Amino acid sequence: MTLAELMVPVMNVALVVGVGVVLPLAFERPFTAFQVAAVGVAASLSVAPGWPAAAVLAPWLALSVREVVSALRRKRLVALFVAGFSLTAALALVVSRMEWVLFGIREPIVKLTAIHFTFAGAGTLALAARAVEARPLPARRWAGALLMVAPPFTAVGFLTQLAFFQVGGAVLMTVGVLAVAVFSAQEARVRQRWARALLFVSAASPWVAMALAVSWAANQYWPEVPALTVPDMVPTHGALNAFGFVLVGHVAWWLDARGR
Repeated sequence: MTLAELMVPVMNVALVVGVGVVLPLAFERPFTAFQVAAVGVAASLSVAPGWPAAAVLAPWLALSVREVVSALRRKRLVALFVAGFSLTAALALVVSRMEWVLFGIREPIVKLTAIHFTFAGAGTLALAARAVEARPLPARRWAGALLMVAPPFTAVGFLTQLAFFQVGGAVLMTVGVLAVAVFSAQEARVRQRWARALLFVSAASPWVAMALAVSWAANQYWPEVPALTVPDMVPTHGALNAFGFVLVGHVAWWLDARGR
């Protein structure tokens, strides 16, 4: 099996795991409601595109709206961005399952938008927030600010097809992600057992993955820059970031909290 043949299975698993595991950990909510939403995502991905496939995404949309309202009531900016990224991801998957073409953007980019806003958006920003809560240092706050700006900045790049936004967004995202990886390694040294090991795994995962992301973005404007194709990027760059960095990182913080 080639890397390209793994693209669709990896995307589908990422969406289900992202909704069912990463988002409740990111929002610090009980798993049950999000696991119901994850079942809806799995059902949506298992049927033909159309209204039924979009309708079963309603639980994810509803949970995201709930988190947006909650963040507004609590006046928590980071929580609002995490919730907004989740809502954006859910809406992107609705567009994907309806096979709508908006702003000239087609598959697999639409479906990948849902994945990116789940992991690179909500999941990564929530990891940055964890690092700030552990030690509210200025560098950690700046990394969080970068991760609030980078996903929409990159999205503007896809909409405008301007290198400043698309490549610039990839660079911003890379700096933010790698900063969080460094903070995770720092925190791993003072954690115990599984939390320590998993934080080190999370910290090690995005370095190659983010280099691939920057090279891919640059290749869209300067073809001489070597880059993988989109089908090859999903099981490499995507899997390392989604599962190795974000998922493992959140599980590590969850285990640490339970241990304490």
